Amino acid sequence: MTPEDKAVSPPDTPPDQIPERELASEFQQAMLGHQLSLYYQPIVHLKTGLVAGFETLMRWNHPERGFISPGIFIPVAEHTGLIVEASKWALKEAIRALKRLESHVGHNEHIYMSVNFSPSDLADESFLDEMYNVISASDVRPTQVQLEITGELLKNQRENSKAILGLCRKTGLKIAIDDYGLGDPSVFFKHMDDFPISTVKIDHLVIKDILTVPEAYELVKTIIIEAKARNIEVIAEGIEHKEEALKLREMGCRFGQGYYFTKPLPERELTTLLLQISAFNELLK
Repeated sequence: MTPEDKAVSPPDTPPDQIPERELASEFQQAMLGHQLSLYYQPIVHLKTGLVAGFETLMRWNHPERGFISPGIFIPVAEHTGLIVEASKWALKEAIRALKRLESHVGHNEHIYMSVNFSPSDLADESFLDEMYNVISASDVRPTQVQLEITGELLKNQRENSKAILGLCRKTGLKIAIDDYGLGDPSVFFKHMDDFPISTVKIDHLVIKDILTVPEAYELVKTIIIEAKARNIEVIAEGIEHKEEALKLREMGCRFGQGYYFTKPLPERELTTLLLQISAFNELLK
């Protein structure tokens, strides 16, 4: 063991300056020590304002360093393989939360939970069995679980991803591509035909420009048209203003999420919000 291995970064060290090996070790302890939690952001029907589902987001509250950004710890967890166990935990927790949240949206059996999965998750040999066992042990339907993956995963694990996602779709699970609309259109548009997906989530970096940049508006419009032609749903991410929500609805986008409706919230705060409002319809008038 080198001196560097023995050294521990002081609590006030910025998380992005902590050596990866040390941060990975602390993340492993976080999983064992119940430092991880899930936050949930509603996915809203842009016509009715009703909640269609929730995206699950992992948060880490370090006892000494405070909240550590997912942008810092998720890449470390993926690189070290720790993300596989973390994702299994998140799936179980999200499904339990879904059953509790259902009661606050009218016991809607169509409401779903969207859980992010990484390339490491899909490459894990036990992925399908674990998914099946977790869902079977609950009383949610497979159609109430959405696997959220990135286009980068499809690019790097093309054949493996196609086979696994195909089996997931056959069981009724939803498959969503996150960060859609970024990069080369000739690549991401092909995903609609090449993979068994049910949803595309247009990235917030595209959505933020639809009112001011003609190219962004046209891109979103084309995505919506192409998705509808293939019976694929579209979710707009990162909606921050009423004008964006209304324009997206006018363009034919059915669903959206973002800070305009609510930021991601822990379950208790989300429950309080849902008890106060029956839907987000007032924000869409």
